[in-house]
Amino acid sequence: MFEDKYANSGSILWLWRKISRLFVRKDGNKVLSDNNYTDADKAKLGSVEQGANNYTLPIASSENLGGIRIGSGLEIDSHGIVTTVVNPEVTMRWTQITNTPSTLAGYGITDGATKTELQQVAQQISHAYKYKGSVSTYDDLEDIVDPEIGDVYNIEDTGKNFAWTGTEWDDLGGLADLSDYWSKEELQALTAQEVDVITGVASTTASFMDILDNSSEVLLDSNLAFSSTVTIDKSFTIDLGEQTISSTMNQTLFDVDGGTLTIKGNGTINVTDCIATATNGGRIVINGGSYVTNDVGFTCSGNGTKVTFNRGSLEAGLGGIGAADGGEILINGGEIEVDDNYAIYTNPESGRGNNIITINGGTITGNSDTTGYEACGVYIANNDTFTMTGGSIVGEGGCGILMRGGTVTISNGSVTATTGTNVPGRVGTNSTNMSASAVIYHETANFPGKDGMSLTISGGNFVGANHSVEVLSNEVTPDVTVTGGSFNPAYPEA
Repeated sequence: MFEDKYANSGSILWLWRKISRLFVRKDGNKVLSDNNYTDADKAKLGSVEQGANNYTLPIASSENLGGIRIGSGLEIDSHGIVTTVVNPEVTMRWTQITNTPSTLAGYGITDGATKTELQQVAQQISHAYKYKGSVSTYDDLEDIVDPEIGDVYNIEDTGKNFAWTGTEWDDLGGLADLSDYWSKEELQALTAQEVDVITGVASTTASFMDILDNSSEVLLDSNLAFSSTVTIDKSFTIDLGEQTISSTMNQTLFDVDGGTLTIKGNGTINVTDCIATATNGGRIVINGGSYVTNDVGFTCSGNGTKVTFNRGSLEAGLGGIGAADGGEILINGGEIEVDDNYAIYTNPESGRGNNIITINGGTITGNSDTTGYEACGVYIANNDTFTMTGGSIVGEGGCGILMRGGTVTISNGSVTATTGTNVPGRVGTNSTNMSASAVIYHETANFPGKDGMSLTISGGNFVGANHSVEVLSNEVTPDVTVTGGSFNPAYPEA
């Protein structure tokens, strides 16, 4: 095109511009392509995050074993999405199935435990003994905070174990010292009396005395006869069993000197003189048995001494139970009967009063065999205190209650007086003949305890052959108050 022609600067510039519009400048080793990379393509590529993967997992086949292989009940589409295939035959819910087994055996389980049985086992295990350690003394158990049922602690000073029951510490026992036990040879060498002492069972008076010296209770195995007074200076119990104690000596059988003698059982004590007397604070308690004496049954003398008759029977010749010098008599039951004198009495001598007599129950009966003397159930002879809340008092051929001093208060019970061959007759050391009256207030006897004497009746039943209540007094206004009770003859009399 430019053959035989010369190009000037203007034509060369035109040519360059033409070339620039039609061609792209070469950039190194880069070559041109038919793919046009636009700005939009560049922006799209720039939005892809670093490490992004747009790979599609190939589906496994006989030719392609890579990737995920399809198992039973699954489907995988071309995009790799896994879907479960539900069998229509098992789409029914379990709760819709009927006639299911109700026991473990129904499922073929023969040795399984039910929920209830497991709960019971758990409950039992929760209360099983659990050893928790040791403490020094029992008192230390009280310092344990919130113990649980079954907690077990050892007590070091005794060797015993205690378990918490939920409310208290239960003694589970501990070590036992057997060093003091008798061997077979030692037992075989014992005499009969030594055996009695060991067992506390008396078959002879000698073994009785040995048991008294070495123990606090004796059980009679045979009838025993005593020929001398037995002194009781400690707490000692005689269980008569079915046996008999007898004595023909003319002195007291049991001298309770500062001790406490308790007698029980179904046996008998039969003596010539007094059965038992309490001195120096001694006490006598009768809880059963039969007692027979030609003299006085029981006496107490001195402050702190006491005779308590709870049950049993007493048949005395000259007096049932007596008190002096501040002694006390308590009758709660049983039967007391005297052949020829008063059944219950106090000492009339000056300075020997201040005795206390309380009758809550039982039957008390006085009789008379001596000409000129009538019977008396209860004789209050000094500045004593007498209270009756129950029981029965009878004067068979005489008076029921005769008071010559002190304070008598009756709220319940019965008092009866019947006539007889010795009525009227004397009672005690006073020469005045008494009537057959249930209660006699005898101030005119002028006994040491007459000052301040009073009689108060608020209830009870009173029957006399002569009078229900008889007042013999030189006082202007005798201190006699009657607010209740049943009276025959009536009181006051018309």
